[in-house]
Order: sequence, then structure tokens, then C-alpha cells
Amino acid sequence: MILQKIRDKITHSEWFTLGMLALAIGFASGAGVWFFKLLVDFFQDLFFTLIPRAFPESAGRLLMVLAPVVGGLVVGLLVARTVKKEKSHGVAGIMEAVALAGGRLPVALLPARIMAAAISIGSGASVGPEDPSVQIGTHLSSFIGQRLHLTEDRMRSVVAAGAASAIAAAFNAPIAGVFFALEVILGEISSGSLGLIVLAAVVSSVFTQAVSGAQPAFRVPAYPVQSGLELPLYLVLGVLAGLVSVAYIGLLFQARDRFAALKMPAWLKPALGGLLVGLVGAFLPQVFGVGYETIDL
Repeated sequence: MILQKIRDKITHSEWFTLGMLALAIGFASGAGVWFFKLLVDFFQDLFFTLIPRAFPESAGRLLMVLAPVVGGLVVGLLVARTVKKEKSHGVAGIMEAVALAGGRLPVALLPARIMAAAISIGSGASVGPEDPSVQIGTHLSSFIGQRLHLTEDRMRSVVAAGAASAIAAAFNAPIAGVFFALEVILGEISSGSLGLIVLAAVVSSVFTQAVSGAQPAFRVPAYPVQSGLELPLYLVLGVLAGLVSVAYIGLLFQARDRFAALKMPAWLKPALGGLLVGLVGAFLPQVFGVGYETIDL
């Protein structure tokens, strides 16, 4: 009888429910991001190892140019038939769903989005896995929340937990995932959300370390401060990084607007973008893919 009362009290406890929810979100996000990484590795091997082996070595540079073109063409056709035109994309779309739609995301589109992202990165497109990873975590957590018929406030917390779990899995960095979810997705810190987000991020990170190892995405060596005279250099570095970031964002929006203005079928535009990337990559192959190895170097 006593055990029965204890069990009933636990199962009807809100904290127990949130704990189980965090475990489910963390595991689902970690497994989803891990599978996405496997897809990227598969397509990368396909485009840059398996296919080139079937051709003479002299055709290597031409194949490097064509890889992102073919990948862009496949992605263009895939997106045109599935995702089509959306008002908001990526993290911006998630933020909009959290703010205006109670965290409810169209889960049915997730497989097409993930496949398109994996093909893009695997064929050499100069994009990272962060945004697709966040898409995986938030859409899976939104699916779980919708099936459980959670309230809108709880759904927002659940989606934020999915984003934190995804960043934790993508970079093997749970603390970064927590701050990303609080600052970018929710825009606020509340006691009701914090525990769910932290636990989900930790669970996702534990799963990632179990299947991929404990090494974070970037191997940063120790840089001890030898003198206070170094601090102004960090100030200069921060200012320069900010200026470069602003310039890059401006160029990104200009490129997007120019591509949008092109008088050609939308499904062909990713192939054109792939051609530009391929021409650069033929002489500077470091631009292909996520570029983590180049960052480490």
C-alpha cells in the first residue's frame, strides 16, 4: 500500500513528467542528429570518394566542380516537390513558430529537409550542420509535445529543449545548447523551462558521447594569458570579428536577393549556387562542406 501511494505520487508529479519528457526529447534529438551526421558522411564519401574512383585521375578537378552542381540539382528538385516555398526558413521559422504558433511545427516536412541538408553538405555546399540539427531537435520535440497535447507555454519550453539538445549533439556542448535555447529560441529565462532545457541537453550530450566519443566539435588548445598587455589585442579581435560578421551578413542578404531575382526555375538555382562553389573549390577545396577540419588547422 505504501509503495502504491509513493508510485502514484511520483507518476502524478509534474517534475517527474517533465523529467521523462526531457529524457525523451534529449534521446530523440541526439539520435536524430547522430543519424543526420551519418547521412552527411555517406553523401560526402559518395561524391568525393566513391564516384571519383570510377573516373580517371585526370578528371578529379572537373568532378570537384560538378559535385556541388549535381547535389544542388537534386536538392532543388527535392525541395520543389516537398518543402516548396515557405515564408520563414531555418531558425527564424522556429522562432516565429514559438512566438506565434505555440511551438507547433510541421513535422511531416522534416525528412525532406534533413535529406536536402545532408545532400547539400555531402556534395560540398559551404554550409554547416547547425541549422539542420536545430530543425531535427525542434521538430521532434514539437511532435512529442503535440502528441501529448501540451499547452502552448509548455510547447514553447519543449521546442526550446529540442533546440538545446540539438546544439548539444551537434557540437558535443550542452552548455552552449542551453544558452542558445534561452537566448535565441525563448528570449527569456524562466524556472519552469530551465530545468527541462538543461536536462534534455545533458541527455542528448550523453547519448552523443556514447556513440561518437567525448571530443567536442572543435579542438581548442589552452591559451594561458601571459600578460595583461594581451587583453587589448582581444578587444581589437572582437571589434574586427564584429565588423567582418556584419559585412558577411550583408553579402549573404545581397546574394539571396540576387538569386531570388534571377529569371529561372527555382529548382535550378541551387545547381547554379553549386557551380559557383565548385569553381572556387576546384582551387580552394577547403570551402567544401562544413569546414571543421580547416577550422581546427
